[in-house]
Amino acid sequence: MSDDWSASAVQALQIRFARSKAQAADLSEDERSLVDPFSPIFVYPIYGEEETIFGYKGLTIDYRFASGSLNQYLNVSWEDKFPETTTVKADDPEKTLYEFIPPSYTKSLERFQETVEKDALEFKPLGKRVGAYRMKGEDELTGGGKGKGKAKSQGGPILPERSWEAIDDFENDGEDGVRYEAYWTNWDTPGFKEYHRKMQIFVLLFIEGASYIDEEDGRWEFVTLFERRKKGDSTSYHFVGFVSFYSFFCWPDTKRLRLAQFVLLPPWQGQGHGSALYSLCYRNILSRDEISELTVEDPSEAFEDMRDKCDLYTLISTNALDGLKAPLDRQFTETVRKKYKLADRQFYRLVEMMLFLSTDPNDEAQQRAIRLTVKKRLYLFNKEQLLQIEDKEERKAKLQETFESVEADYQRLTAKFVS
Repeated sequence: MSDDWSASAVQALQIRFARSKAQAADLSEDERSLVDPFSPIFVYPIYGEEETIFGYKGLTIDYRFASGSLNQYLNVSWEDKFPETTTVKADDPEKTLYEFIPPSYTKSLERFQETVEKDALEFKPLGKRVGAYRMKGEDELTGGGKGKGKAKSQGGPILPERSWEAIDDFENDGEDGVRYEAYWTNWDTPGFKEYHRKMQIFVLLFIEGASYIDEEDGRWEFVTLFERRKKGDSTSYHFVGFVSFYSFFCWPDTKRLRLAQFVLLPPWQGQGHGSALYSLCYRNILSRDEISELTVEDPSEAFEDMRDKCDLYTLISTNALDGLKAPLDRQFTETVRKKYKLADRQFYRLVEMMLFLSTDPNDEAQQRAIRLTVKKRLYLFNKEQLLQIEDKEERKAKLQETFESVEADYQRLTAKFVS
């Protein structure tokens, strides 16, 4: 009987971002997904490992956010509910969710819609604006976005076409249209603790293994991303995602920043916003003298791929590794690494990608030097495991296997950087 009355919490929980009636009417047909409901990826931090809710048929948890302020509406409805007995009763999905969200949500749809209309006129992002970008139109992309961009140098790696471009003069607010703005905040930013309590639920719903952070720990800082729409005298802001960072002291007088959480909501995924947000954050970090290094905490495979491509793009576009050869000149590479504030392993993986990209495949001496360079790093990184293999030839074969796997992965990651 329990199976008949068990609902998938992932399917039941429907998230929607509401805009004012005027703002919704201005959306094009292609933009309708911005106000359509979508499901989370994970709900087990809230509803348990099985991600089920017992006691309902046709269960819907309608969870809405004002698109800018993130003020919330919650309504739980069902087609049928399990009859309560002395020993078995239905779960209470609202009570369970209540433990994870601000208690200020409304259960009145009319009141929520009034809030949305008011927010459309009054809401402004919190914090300091640190970057902006706009998405390119089809006519601005080579071959409708499928082109490979312009070669950096003859015979060298190329810069692949991006679907977005940074706006350097983002203080100029006069232009109508849509752009995206990033804002830096911390716990001392007036009103941000309250705002964070409304947006932190997305960490649980879209990052595997995530948990809430301690808002009493002053070493956290954040970048929030908003879509900004301007039409005449009207300007509105709509939440897109956020990044959280945690800082560590780095001797003697700087700090190391660790990227801990990276959230981009589903309506904006798969369009280039993730790489744009990461690039804006990284660009801001490079401009701050008090930060000596950026690291990333336990990245997902998708995030790691995006990060690799963004960092590689930066190094190529700034000519940072021009003239790179194997074996490496460590004084040169360490100078570059520190300038670009990249962690050791991340930077030298990028160096290896650049070696493969920029070296003539017919140059046997350089190709051999590259193999030795990569194998040396892999050996040192995996030394403990490799030394457990007693047979020397078997150990060499394992290292060669690892090298071939890494080389294949580099080819996958750098495919768009090759003419």
